[in-house]
Amino acid sequence: MHEDIINMKTIKKNIFSLTCLMFLFTNCSFKQDMLLESTLDLAYENKQELEIVLEHYQDDPEKLRAAQFIIKNMIGKQVIDSSSIKNMQPFYDALTNHHKKYGGYDNDVQYSICDSIKRLYPNTAIFPRYLPDIQKLSSDFLIRHIDRSFQIWRQYPWCKDIDTETFHKYILPYTTSNYYWEQALDFFDRKYAVLRDTAQNKSNTEVSELIIHHIDTTFLREWPIYDEEHKGLLPTTFQNIAAAQMGSCLENNIYQIAALRANGIPAVLNTHPGWGNFGYTHFWTEIINDKPVKKLYDNTQRPYTSKDDMLISDMFWVNTYSPAVKDLPPFISLNYCRTVPKVYRLNYEIQKNSLALIAQEEIPALFKDPGIEDITDKYIVCKDIKVPLWNDQHPQKHIYLYCYDVGKWNPVCWSVAEKKQASFHKMGVNILYLPAFYDNGAMIPAGDAFILTGEGEFRFLSPKTTEKENIATFYTKMPYRLHTAIKATGTIGTQFYMCNNSDLSDSTLVHTINKQPFYIDSFNITGNTKYRYMICDFQNVPSLCEPFCIAEIKVFGKDNKLIKGNWTGTKNLRKYKIENISDGSRVSFYQPDKSEKQQRIILDMEQAHEIGKVEFYPRSDDNRIVTGELYELFYWDGKWISLGRQQAEDYKLVYHNIPKNALFMIHNHTQGKEHRPFTYENGKQIWW
Repeated sequence: MHEDIINMKTIKKNIFSLTCLMFLFTNCSFKQDMLLESTLDLAYENKQELEIVLEHYQDDPEKLRAAQFIIKNMIGKQVIDSSSIKNMQPFYDALTNHHKKYGGYDNDVQYSICDSIKRLYPNTAIFPRYLPDIQKLSSDFLIRHIDRSFQIWRQYPWCKDIDTETFHKYILPYTTSNYYWEQALDFFDRKYAVLRDTAQNKSNTEVSELIIHHIDTTFLREWPIYDEEHKGLLPTTFQNIAAAQMGSCLENNIYQIAALRANGIPAVLNTHPGWGNFGYTHFWTEIINDKPVKKLYDNTQRPYTSKDDMLISDMFWVNTYSPAVKDLPPFISLNYCRTVPKVYRLNYEIQKNSLALIAQEEIPALFKDPGIEDITDKYIVCKDIKVPLWNDQHPQKHIYLYCYDVGKWNPVCWSVAEKKQASFHKMGVNILYLPAFYDNGAMIPAGDAFILTGEGEFRFLSPKTTEKENIATFYTKMPYRLHTAIKATGTIGTQFYMCNNSDLSDSTLVHTINKQPFYIDSFNITGNTKYRYMICDFQNVPSLCEPFCIAEIKVFGKDNKLIKGNWTGTKNLRKYKIENISDGSRVSFYQPDKSEKQQRIILDMEQAHEIGKVEFYPRSDDNRIVTGELYELFYWDGKWISLGRQQAEDYKLVYHNIPKNALFMIHNHTQGKEHRPFTYENGKQIWW
């Protein structure tokens, strides 16, 4: 309760701060010194510390301007109060100790470390509280930081062409996305001293590549441990991230940016607000004045024909080039890539056109950052568009375009509603959008959903209830994505043997997976021979960018009854144990340790059986339509409207007389929670 009160006070102060900024930025008599004075007033008891910094540089105009830049853009910046997350400190202490001793996290040992700490410290409840920088930072820290930043700028030869504006914006800032550490400059100075000594004749770009390569090979970028296993591990302090050398995508990039800036490389954090055809957001580091993107990304679903065909690869953490994927079912459209609606730069400098400074109503969290800058046209093929609205009377001044995220619509950009239209700039093409207002977290649709084509045309999805699809067949409730296809392709070459001798000496080959399984590969055993053992041998499967995994293997007798037994064989990695093969879940999976010499597993059925059929399930998202499970089809008409429930037969759903030109979605009521909108075109589900 106490923490909640403190958080509310902090939030109110930040809101008041942004309100003051809004006045300053929109006032026609705006002056930079007014902004500085207002910022000092908002520091309250810490005002004197900031004034000491300005006084310290009165006789050094260049550093004074830098100090003014830091202070006047400090509003809205904050840092985690370490005492509010102290229950998680034992985890980071253990991770740090391990990293100091072994230099990394082999075989996913970070999970077992955190599991053991969890058993020792079961109370891991945290109540994250943030402290405003403007009311916390000391004059000593700011003076030391400014002096060291200038020293870096003037000392390193690769900084000679960096101008003052670039220095202020992309080297001088002490924080990124509310993460900083007062000892960061000293930490990175020591860490990269040898690298700098050997790089005196290298360019800005070459030095940045050396630092990034080192971080890529030493810093563990994790996600499941934070999102699934130990959610309280984030947020944390920059010091913990640096000591443990581990973090999510965001922390990895924050660490990288701090390392680059500490070595005279201008860098900044970029993000997109969510994929156009997938959930979640993503972050990456941009090196300022680095090589421009050779070719803008066009969000087109097509196979990548070579590694040179990869575009803006720093936006993606998986190499999507894979010539091995082929032989797809004719009714499936493969999602080769993720689409990107918008790209934003998260600056330290407050942007004068920021929505946070001009909005009078509540706005989405993303746009509360006053440093956000739209740089979509640096990366993406985009168009300026005027979107028609249903009405000329609006519940809010500002309107948004939404994309579909995880289970909900997510705002990705904003504009001002003007009568029955709204103008949006730099919109990524080949993406589904929905115009809507934002009302304290609720979405109020304001127009028809539409697809923005590659040519910049609108394809409105207004369901034609008088025009029907006589019959429509659906095979999945989510897109069949490239990484799922690669996992399936990686099982080609798996061989199955049957035998009765415990030493496997009488093994008989009964089946080889010769083509990519679409969620399942099954085969029948003819004849009446009884077998006790089945061998699944994956010694010669291809090595692809996705590891070999098995979700389930089911063995049925001639009577169609499931035959149970015990699995043994190649040891597993981490929690992906061999028992997962027969746990009844198509989501859990077994992942063998590929360092083992022998790559196979053996099922002991305890006695000989007449085998009728074997089903093999590669690791997948389990979003195929499954026989016997209950589904419901919806279409969008200002809200999701049901077209009825249906129990799947023969791995598909068949609906009759559904609206044409509609946006659809399928829910599985038996299990699973993922779903995504699609259109139905030429007998196929096309995913958005």
